Amino acid sequence: MMRCPICRKSSHTRTSRYLTSNTKEAYYQCQNIKCSSTFKTLESIAKVLSRPEIIKG
Repeated sequence: MMRCPICRKSSHTRTSRYLTSNTKEAYYQCQNIKCSSTFKTLESIAKVLSRPEIIKG
């Protein structure tokens, strides 16, 4: 969920797709009926904070 950049209310993802393995493009629509703006975002992984231990079987 991303807040609307116009009215700051919640918005919902309408569609999305991965551009790379770490970057996603998403289209959102504001849920405020008086606003209803649509906007596009680019979301990416900035840093991996922890990784699972690799267990050898």
